[in-house]
Amino acid sequence: MERRVVYKLFDLRETGALGKKLAFESTADGSWMTVPCDATLDDTLEKLCLLHEAGACPTEIIGLAATGDYLIAKQPLCQPFANLEEDRRTAAESIKAVMTSCFLGREVRVFWADGRAWCLGDLHQGNIMREVDGTPTIIDALIGALPPNVIRSLAALQTAIHRSRLWWETGNLISDDPFSGIADDEL
Repeated sequence: MERRVVYKLFDLRETGALGKKLAFESTADGSWMTVPCDATLDDTLEKLCLLHEAGACPTEIIGLAATGDYLIAKQPLCQPFANLEEDRRTAAESIKAVMTSCFLGREVRVFWADGRAWCLGDLHQGNIMREVDGTPTIIDALIGALPPNVIRSLAALQTAIHRSRLWWETGNLISDDPFSGIADDEL
């Protein structure tokens, strides 16, 4: 059976940006928000490699167009999602990304890759698909490295990072419920 592929073009914008990434901004009340911002060529290459290595949709970086205004990547042709919420959850779990209970302005997950913590967002209906075998997968997303000052200031984020890192290292996801495994009659 011949496998079909799709070529993705990431266009170089007038600003010099090549795609988007997630960054963090402090708000007036001292909380943190994730915001999309322009990504460089290096940022976009890093994103594609990290997602691929973490277990998202296999991605091959072809290179830059001869004109230099497009980054070209190749992925297997995927099928539409079946149930967005379920497929989004399963696809995020495939890269061992966990939800965080802290509000960062949008739904984000945390995953561990390349020896550090990353936030993952923008898992909308165009970025969640199904591979040929029916497995939900992430074909694209916004990611951003979690800065140490943001991590230090948010205990819930620290917990999500710990869970994701352990999941990556051991293959086992620990519960985020501090009372899991404790029977009420034992209290």
